[in-house]
Amino acid sequence: MFAEDETIEPIDTCGCGDIGYLTARTVPIDLAHGVGHVNNVPVYHCRSNSCQQFTLPSLVSRRLDSIAEELEETKTTETIYSFKNDQERNQGAYTPTLDPLRRTNDQTHIEAFTFQFANRQYEDARVVQIVPGEAIFFQSKFEETEYYLLRYEEDNRTEGKWFSFLKFYYEEPDLTYQDFLEWSEDGHLKELGRITLDEVEDMLIDEFGEWA
Repeated sequence: MFAEDETIEPIDTCGCGDIGYLTARTVPIDLAHGVGHVNNVPVYHCRSNSCQQFTLPSLVSRRLDSIAEELEETKTTETIYSFKNDQERNQGAYTPTLDPLRRTNDQTHIEAFTFQFANRQYEDARVVQIVPGEAIFFQSKFEETEYYLLRYEEDNRTEGKWFSFLKFYYEEPDLTYQDFLEWSEDGHLKELGRITLDEVEDMLIDEFGEWA
């Protein structure tokens, strides 16, 4: 079980020593029956196309050890990263938090949903930051100061999973989540709408064009 104060921060250090931004990639792991691959693993990477290095959050590194054991038990070689195994899900075990945003019982589902956008490029915008299970930041390809935010909105009063879609302008280069939190205290965000999880993909294509 994870410590209650354990977090995955949106930024840390890439394996090359530069600032690392939280993203997701496929990570190979050694198994007793061969080499395995875990998809959508949270890692810190500097965003340089030429950099092949990355850093695993310590929580993720320990979870990969557990995933390796699961793969060896089932004699399989590939899986998708999750924070909890099936037994822990059934027992309602604690999942790591991302301060200061509160996590919910649906968080594993939302984490998987947000991480599928890692490194995604649309015709008119690119994903530049993911806060796992909480938010996705997009930057316009035509105006560097123009950003969009897709943010999960926990609301027990309504059915389904809802997101708000917001637009804002940020003048400084290399937006990070901590920068955004500080800026948003006084900065202006324009809400473009609220949508359900099932509507997100179509809405983003309507807004930014197809993705590759």
